Amino acid sequence: MSADPAALERLLLRPQAGGAFPLDLAAVYPRPAPLAVEIGFGGGEALAWWAGCRSEWNFLGLERAKESVQRAASLLCRAGVGERVRLVQGDARHLLRELLPAGSAQRILMQFPMPWPKARHAKHRLTDPEFVAALAAALAPGGRFELVTDQDWFAREAEAAFAGHPTLTLSATEQNPVRPFRTRYERRWLAAGRGIWRLTAEQRAPRPLAPRSDPIHMEHLALRTPPEDARVQALAGRRFSEAGAAGAVHEVFTAADGWLLQVLAADGGFSQRFLIRIKRRDQGPALLAVEDCGRPYPTPAVAALLRALQRALDLP
Repeated sequence: MSADPAALERLLLRPQAGGAFPLDLAAVYPRPAPLAVEIGFGGGEALAWWAGCRSEWNFLGLERAKESVQRAASLLCRAGVGERVRLVQGDARHLLRELLPAGSAQRILMQFPMPWPKARHAKHRLTDPEFVAALAAALAPGGRFELVTDQDWFAREAEAAFAGHPTLTLSATEQNPVRPFRTRYERRWLAAGRGIWRLTAEQRAPRPLAPRSDPIHMEHLALRTPPEDARVQALAGRRFSEAGAAGAVHEVFTAADGWLLQVLAADGGFSQRFLIRIKRRDQGPALLAVEDCGRPYPTPAVAALLRALQRALDLP
């Protein structure tokens, strides 16, 4: 399905461009209502069904894949629920904490997340303590989280992770539960005689978490000395680290007014690729700034990478 620009314009939020965290839900939705969140909504079929069943609720979908966001936006508008649904493209491990006000979600649903079974990929799993704490903080008192997975070991790991949180009450994990909506993948999986598992947790009293985003550090940095081409080109392949944050420069491109750097910044398992511009100026110092096109979320790793590049370019 080709992208529908009108549907994307209507449903897609780009909070990293505005710089305000968490979201102002009163400004996002046309009327106040309980909020339901789906993490990893894929093509949007379940989200459209859910929104159609609960006309009195607002809905927010978080999804990493750009193509999935495009398909879902078109489907949701065709289903007539676009007024009450908003979508954000990005990694829920970061977005859940940054975007949702504490205690704002009545329901959070996560269906068949990537389990990352290899030990070296464990940092990507949605069962680490930081993610559990962020999810718990987003749930309202009495709010419920539901996880559905096709991997029994992942269900057990998630059960242990959420049981360890002090404000959540877990229900017994169910195997092959009756569910009012099943995804296409789920129906095929069950038809093949395989199992699925459902974990549910209820929030008793949320504990707020402060957002880590700091938009002020996304402003431009001034360079004390005019950058030399050789020094800028030598940044390609450089890696930087600072207090758990990591960054790297993948490529350097020459531009009419300076240079463009294709970079990566990683806060633990959450990584972002984006562009940084080094801009010469006739008057005043050269500037180092994040490009607006593909603008990243202002995480500690992004700020640390900007500072590291400033130090590297300002060396005598």
